[in-house]
Amino acid sequence: MSKQNNEILERLAKLFESVFENEVDISSLSTESRLIEDLGMNSIGLLYMAMAVEEEFGVRFTNDDFLTLKTVGDVINKIGA
Repeated sequence: MSKQNNEILERLAKLFESVFENEVDISSLSTESRLIEDLGMNSIGLLYMAMAVEEEFGVRFTNDDFLTLKTVGDVINKIGA
């Protein structure tokens, strides 16, 4: 993983911790972590995550993004795009 991606992952961990207030298990957060299955996000959680990431990183999610974003790595790729 590149240094930039590592930095994004660290920022995402802090962001998720802040947004979800321990409702999402970020203890073993990695690029392979699945948003729903591993982190326990539901549809509302995904929306909160998207809004927080948009604000923090200045990216915009489309409706199509929600069909393709499955892992933390997918979110990192969207941020880096």
